[in-house]
Amino acid sequence: MIISEPDDVTFHPPEKKRMMHGLRRIKGVFVCWLGEEEAYGIRFLFVPVFSDAGVITYFFLTDEPSWGHLLLFTALFAGLAFVFRRIRALSLLFIFLLFSVIGALCAKGESARVATVMIGNEVSTLMTGRIMALEEIESGGYRLVLDIVATERPALQHAPVRVRLTSRWLPQGAAIGTGLKGFVRLRPPSGPVRPGVYDFGFHNYYRGIGAQGYFMGEPASVAVHAPDSLLARLEIKVANLRSFMTWRITSAIPGEAGAVSAALITGQRGGISRATNDALRLSGLAHILSISGLHMAMVTGMVLVIVRAVLGLFPRFSSYYPPRKIAAVIALFISGFYLMLSGADVAAQRSFVMVAVMLLAILSDCAAITMRNLAIAALITVFVVPHEILGPSFQMSFAATAALVAAFGWWSEHRRRKGRNKAGGNRSLFFALIVVPLVSTGVSSLVAGMASGLFAAFHFNNTAPLGILSNALAFPVISVGVMPFALLAAVLMPVHLDWLPLQVMGAGVTLVQKIALWVASISPEVNPGAIPPASLAMLTAGLVLLVYLRSPLKYASLLLLGCGLFLYILAPLPLALISENGRLASIVHDDGMLAINSKRPPAFIIRNWKAAFHVKEVIGPQPMDADIPDRVFRCKDNYCHARLDDGKIFTIAMMASSREKACESGDIVFLNFVGRDAFCSGKITITPEQLALYGTAEIRASPKGPEIIWASGSPSRPWNRHRRFSKTARGMP
Repeated sequence: MIISEPDDVTFHPPEKKRMMHGLRRIKGVFVCWLGEEEAYGIRFLFVPVFSDAGVITYFFLTDEPSWGHLLLFTALFAGLAFVFRRIRALSLLFIFLLFSVIGALCAKGESARVATVMIGNEVSTLMTGRIMALEEIESGGYRLVLDIVATERPALQHAPVRVRLTSRWLPQGAAIGTGLKGFVRLRPPSGPVRPGVYDFGFHNYYRGIGAQGYFMGEPASVAVHAPDSLLARLEIKVANLRSFMTWRITSAIPGEAGAVSAALITGQRGGISRATNDALRLSGLAHILSISGLHMAMVTGMVLVIVRAVLGLFPRFSSYYPPRKIAAVIALFISGFYLMLSGADVAAQRSFVMVAVMLLAILSDCAAITMRNLAIAALITVFVVPHEILGPSFQMSFAATAALVAAFGWWSEHRRRKGRNKAGGNRSLFFALIVVPLVSTGVSSLVAGMASGLFAAFHFNNTAPLGILSNALAFPVISVGVMPFALLAAVLMPVHLDWLPLQVMGAGVTLVQKIALWVASISPEVNPGAIPPASLAMLTAGLVLLVYLRSPLKYASLLLLGCGLFLYILAPLPLALISENGRLASIVHDDGMLAINSKRPPAFIIRNWKAAFHVKEVIGPQPMDADIPDRVFRCKDNYCHARLDDGKIFTIAMMASSREKACESGDIVFLNFVGRDAFCSGKITITPEQLALYGTAEIRASPKGPEIIWASGSPSRPWNRHRRFSKTARGMP
């Protein structure tokens, strides 16, 4: 008798049962980890991350998105989040996408609100302007920001509102708020010197600077009317206060120590020499010149301690009113005044927002220093000044702060779990007074330096390998001998009793300078070279997961960090570059040689290209009959040619008469003249019109052959629209 099994019964072999059981266990562990992260509020922490991603996406789009498209996506993602509200994963996805579109809307709103008028061509004109900022330059002369009142000979039809100029001389009595008149040479703000680096035109657009240039001779003082805007009048008053305080500080503290001291209080850094700037950069102490989290936190902390100590002298008053909250309110006002006094740079703005959130948390009886407060500060930045997300100051300061909050949060949790909060005896006192401050300073420097070093390497091609040593030596001096006396000097300055605290501050600054010079002298200059944007994105994503997550899910960050390093290591060098003004072309060789076509290249561009591509030797143009390899430019009769590393020939024609020869012999042709003949049939051709529209050209190898990457991007974006009106872009000589 044969008994058959029913068709609807399935028997799993033991191996399959074990596999399914294992998958269920993995799923359970994964769900447990997600629950742990949600308990710590991970959802809210990712809101500014996706908002920042939306801002970055907006700025990197090829064409300007319309309001209608962005509002349509906003409604779409909001509707989908509501429809799938019962499916947690999908709901979260659409909510995060919604915040990405909101970030893009904030960026577009800022672009429309700023609407800076920028000139498209170099022009000389007789200009009358009102001084809005004035700073002496260490090398001699002055750096000014002026609001244009009038232009003549010629009168500019579309004159910018504000310009940045330099002048070798100023008339007697020139001050902020007064007028100057003289012939000036104005030029459009320049674009990035290679794709992905700092764009002066972009940042000047959002700062309201429509042109830059210099006075052609000594300007004359003229009477100008006061600005109509209340905000502009307040800006003049604050700028005059900054200049007065800078003068008081530099008068009391002679030499460069006075310039550094002024930078710590008023943010004006014009008197600092390049040697000192380089020493601070190599030693990892450049952050002390930028009024940021360190300075704002010290000032706020000192105000909190002093106010609470004073209120403690009145026990009856303190028993009725909370001294902690009164101190927080006073610290909030003083930190706001410090923000205005420092010039409200983005690092100072970010630091003030962080401090304000912390003080408001104290007033609300909440924890003051948390990752959630950092996320709130990041969201405020997205809503107010979204363009700063692309700047090095925002990226470095937020990365350092997030890493410090995560590191010390982990350490506090570790001590709590191990039950090591209590210790006694002489050893505990020794550790509390000596070991703990030294170790915490070293760890803070290491953590903050590693987190912010990624963005310093991307923007400045620089790292500070001995930053831990310099910060460990300089931080006690800054926290004890510099910042407290800076605050005391600022308080006593109105009654002219600031001389003595400024002397102590100057001595502390001099000691910090010596530390920076000594560490810089023994520090190797580690140059990581150019970091591809894709690599930076992967490394940033890995850093976000590493500092945000608390469960073992954080180890997923290692995969992203590894991918970022992999992309960095495999990133090829460009084949050639051409500057946006067409005056400099270069070929990058794998052995560290940079061949250029100019005998007197611009120093700034060459310095950047050398650092980005690990250049060991720069070779200028050679005669056509020179007995040298064809890897360098050989030039004759307005014609140059050289061989790229991939074997292709790069030719340059400076005049229309050499166009035919350049087109015949070259695979990649740069026709450096304006006219109807500026084209080569069937060849990769670069013209001055293209450079004027799209910026610096970087030629890269690809499987399909050489491709051109433009540094400035599309001229349809708001910060690039002025490029369309240049004579070169319109084919005019």
